[in-house]
Amino acid sequence: MAVGAAAAALLVALAGCSAAGSDADAACEDPSPAPAAETALMPEGLSFDKIGTVTHVEKADANTTVRAISAKPIDEVTVLIQDAVTSMPAGYRPAGMDNEGDEAEVFFNSGAIAAGQAQVREADCEGKWNIELVLIDPGAVSSPAPAPDPT
Repeated sequence: MAVGAAAAALLVALAGCSAAGSDADAACEDPSPAPAAETALMPEGLSFDKIGTVTHVEKADANTTVRAISAKPIDEVTVLIQDAVTSMPAGYRPAGMDNEGDEAEVFFNSGAIAAGQAQVREADCEGKWNIELVLIDPGAVSSPAPAPDPT
């Protein structure tokens, strides 16, 4: 009898998790930080401490992708991302920014190569932003060959 009551209570609780209001509430909860094993994959010197919570990091070949969520205004987030990336010892430089108010991109180069981009998009929860930063390791990519002399 107690097992049946516990099972019924569990079903009621699980049904509540799938209600429309619960999905919206879940999107507004504090994000879960990425495990230490993932954050260890971030490039040397890159910190999101002033930006938001890093939720996922992956490294594939010469690319590192960092996903995060921020509650700061988009104008501030884009500048903080630019500052975080350009302060790294890897030598990334700002290459432009496009901010449309509800989404933004921040671009980076290293020497003659396009070396990264951050996309900032509205999250499901009002006032929060999803960030996806992709950086190419400049040491793993050779610079393009100079253009041949046309003469």
